[in-house]
Amino acid sequence: MAIKTGKNKISSAIVLFIYFLIVLFPIYWMFITGIKTPDEIYTPQPTYFPKHPTTANFVSIFTTRPYIRYTINSLTIALGATFTCIVFGTLAAYGFSRYRFKGNRSLRFLFLASRIFPPISLIVPFFIVIGWLHLYNTLLAQIIINTYMWLPFYVWINIGFFDSIPHELEQAAQIDGCSRFQTFFKIAFPLSLPGIAATSIITFLGTWNEFLYNLILAPTERAKNLSVGASDFIADMFISWNQMGAGALITCIPAIIFVIFFQKYIVQGLTAGAVKG
Repeated sequence: MAIKTGKNKISSAIVLFIYFLIVLFPIYWMFITGIKTPDEIYTPQPTYFPKHPTTANFVSIFTTRPYIRYTINSLTIALGATFTCIVFGTLAAYGFSRYRFKGNRSLRFLFLASRIFPPISLIVPFFIVIGWLHLYNTLLAQIIINTYMWLPFYVWINIGFFDSIPHELEQAAQIDGCSRFQTFFKIAFPLSLPGIAATSIITFLGTWNEFLYNLILAPTERAKNLSVGASDFIADMFISWNQMGAGALITCIPAIIFVIFFQKYIVQGLTAGAVKG
């Protein structure tokens, strides 16, 4: 039995090694592309280890392109959309969970169904509405659109999380004299923080990486984010692969930080809201 267990561990380790090799290779390739010189980039034979690594590409994207502005825009859009989802999504999820009104379940699925449509199919309606509101090429338009994209997911996940909180805790608080809002802020909200944290992190990352709507509705640096800014290195006659690699790597840094430091909150939050306690 011990020999069999040892073989299983070795097999599992080999499978995981191959999996991570495949998954991490694009990130590695993006990194070495970002530190290569232009001459090495356009050689007929690709090099897997840079012969003359340089950090000039990382410096040039900030000196020749408005990458600082793109970074500020990305942070503003991601934080704005995430905060909006927290404010409205948390209250909506709590209402769906605690108030048993007619059509509650149908409205939940209808709310989630609003995200069934492929994002590209909504380009024209969004373009018309944003133009009518005079919000074209603004950060506010990007925040509104990303809130629409992620609010249904945020509400759906947190409904399950609020459902897992025992009603008796809130009833005991109401017996002690707490109002419905006091019960929410003093009992339900603190207990739901792991779920709120998990969905907020995922919402932030999804908004940070948004490309399609920003490409169409933010043509200038006024509201362009990092994801679209990385495509600026594609010209009519050539592609600056080394600068694009450097820019893409910088764009990935927040996602990597979130995964490293907040992984346990994502797992705890989503699994806690997946079952009713």
